[in-house]
Amino acid sequence: MAAGILSKPGSKYGPCKFECKHVDCRETREIATSNCTICEGKIEYETRFYVCDPIRISGEMKKRYDHARCREV
Repeated sequence: MAAGILSKPGSKYGPCKFECKHVDCRETREIATSNCTICEGKIEYETRFYVCDPIRISGEMKKRYDHARCREV
């Protein structure tokens, strides 16, 4: 699987610059503020990352993301 990159808010392929009601914008912001499951740092924008298999935490399925730099060591 290839790593992805989130474009910055307000850029051509990024979410809207300001809060909006677009589902894609909300999901992009959620990924950017999610923690890497390896280093626990924020995924952030303009950083390569991988989408991992979800895990069950307290009965709820949680999405997981890893920085490419953490997985490609």
